[in-house]
Amino acid sequence: MNLETPLTAQAEALPRWAPPPFCRISWSSEAARSLWEPRLNAARDLSEDMGLLTCGTGRLLVVRAASLSRLAAMAAAWGVPFDSLGAAPETPHGVAAGRHGRLLVRVGNAGPGAPLATCEADPEVDPLWALAAAEPEARRFDAGRGLGVGGHWAANPMLAALGLSIGRGWPTGFDCAEAAMQGQALLDAAAAHGREEAALWLREILSWPVSWTALHGIAEVKTPVFRAIRSTPWTAARLTIERQGSAMPEAAARGLGFPFAAARMARRREVAE
Repeated sequence: MNLETPLTAQAEALPRWAPPPFCRISWSSEAARSLWEPRLNAARDLSEDMGLLTCGTGRLLVVRAASLSRLAAMAAAWGVPFDSLGAAPETPHGVAAGRHGRLLVRVGNAGPGAPLATCEADPEVDPLWALAAAEPEARRFDAGRGLGVGGHWAANPMLAALGLSIGRGWPTGFDCAEAAMQGQALLDAAAAHGREEAALWLREILSWPVSWTALHGIAEVKTPVFRAIRSTPWTAARLTIERQGSAMPEAAARGLGFPFAAARMARRREVAE
């Protein structure tokens, strides 16, 4: 008697469990945390601050609640109109895009502001997976359940859930030309406002190798110095994205798999040189 088919059908008929929206970060070591947490925070502040100081004719921004008083003071000092519009609207991919639990503010000239760019992926598919699956040059492994990608640092959305992005909406691909131009504009604006160091931290963090795995509604995003756990649409099989990086952080953890294997190889090259 074959019990596998009835049991499988019964399991598929059960309602899928979905966790409430969440995102948590943990560090690989205290050394990594003490070195990179202040830099990570400075990079997140920079993305919000440059959005305010380069608002042009008006823009809607999504910011952290803890940043509201800092941004309001900055807007007053620079004479930039600034209005808090309350909680940002919830979207199916609000966690992945770094918008869940954030506030919506309008900066610049009066009016509704430019519309927010949104993740256009299917609500049942994590936008990172949809973006990687659309990459024509993606390396496929694990019977198609794994995707390897590269791309420009400014078009890297894998850490957007933590507020680590150039803050200009969702890219059209991992090598999005528009995101690359926006990234350079952010670097130029940061230099003009004396924020070069924070901009370099943001560029370096977005240049690290990063892995993303998802299974049963939980996604794990790993960098060489920290990992983030967040909610994601439910999947029956494990899906994996590996984004190859161009920089390896100081205090990177040792490990057997990606992205830690890359850290070990980088150390070997440094010793050899």
